[in-house]
Amino acid sequence: MAESFRLKIRCEGIDTADVITSAAGGASATWTEQPLTLRDDELSIVEADPEETNIYSHENDAAEDYDITGNGITAIGSFIKATNQQMVDLLGGTVNGADAAAMFLKSSKKAIINKAIRFRLKGGGYIIMPNAKGYVNLNANLGATDGRLKFPFSFKALASAFDCEIIINKEAAAAAPALAPLSAPVVATTETSAKSK
Repeated sequence: MAESFRLKIRCEGIDTADVITSAAGGASATWTEQPLTLRDDELSIVEADPEETNIYSHENDAAEDYDITGNGITAIGSFIKATNQQMVDLLGGTVNGADAAAMFLKSSKKAIINKAIRFRLKGGGYIIMPNAKGYVNLNANLGATDGRLKFPFSFKALASAFDCEIIINKEAAAAAPALAPLSAPVVATTETSAKSK
């Protein structure tokens, strides 16, 4: 079977779990669904350009050699519609009161998050950062027409126990955490395709 190439990938949802320590760990991880992401803000997972260091000799003007050092992969975006408990988990702080009287009290200390992060993709597949570390900020825009409460985030992929900073699966279905952990790829049969028409 030929490999399929996808031109577009869009986010179906973001989940977190404890840091994954093996290649098979993504399938057995207990994932927690995170808030929705803001479509107006960029949601990207980007590998930074490597640093290049030229090595020169006294005798020649051209470099004799150069070193290349990678700069890693970073995921950025913004969450929206976070519950009070999600704000506690993402920003630090506490919830005081209950129901309509509940208030989120943000801590004066920055919460640093170190988790595995899974980006579920529309149309199937997922991208996992097995060991990511980063933060979430509070951003309350009180404008008359574009006022919104959002939570910009930045996570950097760190080295993992199994020499992997990102896992990409373009085909397998990744169910939302409330339903199940990662599932095997769905194979459509001719009979199934005929019934769906």
